[in-house]
Amino acid sequence: MKKQIKCFVSYARANKDLANRFMEKFREQAAPSKHYAYSFWRDTDIMVGEKWSEEIHEALNECQLGLLLISPAFLASQYISEHELPMFLGSDARPVVPIMLQAVDLERHDLKGLQHSQIFRLDRPKFRTPKSYGECTGLQRDQFAQDLFRQVEARLDALTGKQDS
Repeated sequence: MKKQIKCFVSYARANKDLANRFMEKFREQAAPSKHYAYSFWRDTDIMVGEKWSEEIHEALNECQLGLLLISPAFLASQYISEHELPMFLGSDARPVVPIMLQAVDLERHDLKGLQHSQIFRLDRPKFRTPKSYGECTGLQRDQFAQDLFRQVEARLDALTGKQDS
């Protein structure tokens, strides 16, 4: 029996198209997981007429894992900073996987507390520096999603006490 994992996906609306492309690749990797049945909640799941702030709050409370798609627009979002990030930072924080969707300057941008977490970027020996998803092209985007999937699974294994079988 696979363990259900509800993921809250946080991203800046300005990055909607790139976030959609990333999530498509990541869902492909996560769907055939041996041990976990992933569900991903995004604001696109809010139906017309629903109270969007309440729906977001409910999804945050129900999630077991936050996927934070970091970009300059993400870091600049007042709503994300005030309503979403607090659930994933601090002593009572839910587990989080920060993912570099678009390049940010790790030294000069205010990372809103995420500087204490390892932020996923694709790293290869031929790269001068690790790449954000947006900096990757073609097969690198597939590699980004696959490498991230492996790390998310390892993180979940550690959190749940799962041993390899």
